[in-house]
Amino acid sequence: MTVTKTNNTISVPTIDNVIGNKKKNTTIKIEELIKKDDEITLKDLAPDNGRGWIIVLAMIFIFMTTISQTQSFGIIFSDFFEASGRDGMTSNLSTSLFISGCSIGSLLTNTLLKRYSTRPVGILGALCFSVSTILLAFIRNMYDLAFLFLFQGFGLGLIITVCNTILNTYFVKKRMKVRCTGVYAIIGLGGIIYFTSVVKMMTLYGFRGTIAIMGAISLNSIVGMLLMHPTEWHVKKLDDVRAEKARIKQYRFQELALSNRRSTIDVIHTSSKTKWNSLHSLKEECDAEMPLLNKTLKPSAQRVASNFEIEGEIREREKSVSMRESLARRVSDPSASSLVNVTISVGALSDIRQQYLEKKSWEEQMNKEIQEQKEHEKQDIEEKQKGIKYKVILGELLDMSLIKNCDFLILCSGVCLVCSIDNAFFFCIPLIMGDAGYTKDDITLTLTISTIVEVASKMLLTVFTLIVDIKAKYLFFAITIVMNFPRLGFLLHMDTLMGARIMIALIGLVRSWFVLQFLVIIEDINTDKFASAYGISGIIGGLFSIVFGTIAGLIKDWTGSFYMYQVCQLVFHNALIIPWGLQFIFVDFKKWRKQRAQETITKSLI
Repeated sequence: MTVTKTNNTISVPTIDNVIGNKKKNTTIKIEELIKKDDEITLKDLAPDNGRGWIIVLAMIFIFMTTISQTQSFGIIFSDFFEASGRDGMTSNLSTSLFISGCSIGSLLTNTLLKRYSTRPVGILGALCFSVSTILLAFIRNMYDLAFLFLFQGFGLGLIITVCNTILNTYFVKKRMKVRCTGVYAIIGLGGIIYFTSVVKMMTLYGFRGTIAIMGAISLNSIVGMLLMHPTEWHVKKLDDVRAEKARIKQYRFQELALSNRRSTIDVIHTSSKTKWNSLHSLKEECDAEMPLLNKTLKPSAQRVASNFEIEGEIREREKSVSMRESLARRVSDPSASSLVNVTISVGALSDIRQQYLEKKSWEEQMNKEIQEQKEHEKQDIEEKQKGIKYKVILGELLDMSLIKNCDFLILCSGVCLVCSIDNAFFFCIPLIMGDAGYTKDDITLTLTISTIVEVASKMLLTVFTLIVDIKAKYLFFAITIVMNFPRLGFLLHMDTLMGARIMIALIGLVRSWFVLQFLVIIEDINTDKFASAYGISGIIGGLFSIVFGTIAGLIKDWTGSFYMYQVCQLVFHNALIIPWGLQFIFVDFKKWRKQRAQETITKSLI
């Protein structure tokens, strides 16, 4: 801030500029706050408490009667797969069909939720899962198993998408904490119960009786779906949300007012004498520089007159003979030249007739071409309408804005590939340990230990999310890299029972953090696109499961060793780590730097 002295007068231009800039910045900030606070979004209306906890309990009940059962399918169907003679191919194919059915169900959920409420769609999924589980008790061959796994996966896809969509709309601020504490940590206990009870039930009731009992248990998921009320029934009141926003707005205005007062402390207040001197000098300078203006108006008027002169010229008209008299003369005095003219005129008439016929045929041909063109246009319009209908149907199934979002596709592809490979490996653990010579009791105890470690790890994840504020996608990326170490350890030490148990327990420790996959998919997406995002991820996961699962199964059957099968899965597990990491570096890191720069600018203005 400078004060200059010219001609014994003091001018203070910088003080006024500083005050004006401060006022402008304050008014701009106030306008931005008003615009931001006046907008009420679905996040503001989310309950975040109250009825949301009943949704959490219902989701726990549903998942414990459905998803927890699927973890023990590897033990139940291990003898059935070995009896087929191609256990690697059949196990991976059945898992791929199950995940494909799940992806189809997730994809159709978006369309169904646009036409029906959440509860009917969820009840449909629970019925499909329960009925297919009961029918698994009557399978005769691999074709029956594959079809019922596909149908069962379809029901589970509806269940998962509906439950995740409802839970994410009920909780916004506490979403990650609620998921880790209230849902997956308790659902893990269901896996322990199933692992310990499946072996006992198989000895008492046999293979088919155990499946029938598990199907009857899964019918309880229908009761849980009845508790899944739509979010619109329990949103916050608009008056309460506006009152809360008004309090926040008032608090921010007070902060801006205080910052404005602090910014004017350093302003130099000049005396009245100095102000008078500066005004006097300013007046003298203005009088010296003001020129005298003499304006003279010289109007110029011009008259415009136009005279139209009419000149009449008298022309003489010659009297001509009428047409009738001339014809009479020509007929009365025929000559050779007139006869020749008659013959010429007759030939001309025939030529005219020929031209008329040609013209008529040309017009008919043109009319035909016009009609054909109209028919082609109608066909094009019908094809366009069909294309529009297909686009509408495709738009109901998939959100094209998400399909065009490369960042979302890379992120979703990485998550789906890692989870599909992990599910296929966990499903084949009983087959791998059985091939190594371990008994069913050893396998069951190993999986039970792994499940207990998973539950403890989910509790650790709960504490971690309460202490550390980090995005789910970065945490999932780190866990994906860490998973390579216990998988390699199991590959090297699966010959000993103790080594296999320790490595599988470590796999369960890391695997439990993959529950963040549902948060990663919808972390940077609006609430109204949740169902479509889950549908797209289901389709990608189904395709990856079919392609990579089939390749891994063929490699196992071709080599006859689960060693190469695990090596192949490790390669697939790390296939998208590099593009995923590049996205974090070149996209997310740049966004973070821009946000930090904007925050520093706003702080400096305040």
